[in-house]
Amino acid sequence: MWFAKKRSITLESVTKLAAALALMAVLSACQFRPLHQDSSTISDGSVNLSSVTVQDNVNTRVGQQVRNRLLFLLNGGNAPQPTHETRLSVTWFNRQLAAIPAQIAGGGDTTAGTVTVVAKYELFDLSTGKAIARGTRQSAASYDRTGQVFANNRAERDAENRAAKEVAESLRLAIASDLNR
Repeated sequence: MWFAKKRSITLESVTKLAAALALMAVLSACQFRPLHQDSSTISDGSVNLSSVTVQDNVNTRVGQQVRNRLLFLLNGGNAPQPTHETRLSVTWFNRQLAAIPAQIAGGGDTTAGTVTVVAKYELFDLSTGKAIARGTRQSAASYDRTGQVFANNRAERDAENRAAKEVAESLRLAIASDLNR
């Protein structure tokens, strides 16, 4: 049988094994950033996102979702000595995409919808009071509608929350990029 053959261990095979193990040890340390690095600091250490605050000027539930998530992503919700301020303008809209005849829960049409959240931002340097960056980010989240009113309301709200979370994450990256310039 093939497994019954005795193989001799040679210096070449030991060297290859040692080289493979050394390569695995070296490559296991390669990461985008250190595992325990503060997530509010960009990789070169030049930008500290924990010093960015977000102005409280949103007045809708979706806008508040974006603001709260962005604050958490930037500094855990606590900017003790802010050096920069972000001003947000959040709008959202709901669009019904398609009507598909179906026999669900006694008949009726099942429809699909999409919630789109658009966030415009301006980043200000608090020491000078001047805008240093501005931009727009948007995200869409789809959901299904059925013949049940509560399920439709919940699905729409969940889609709003998903889109708001994605926009906040996109805003964090944009702000980090703007500050790193």
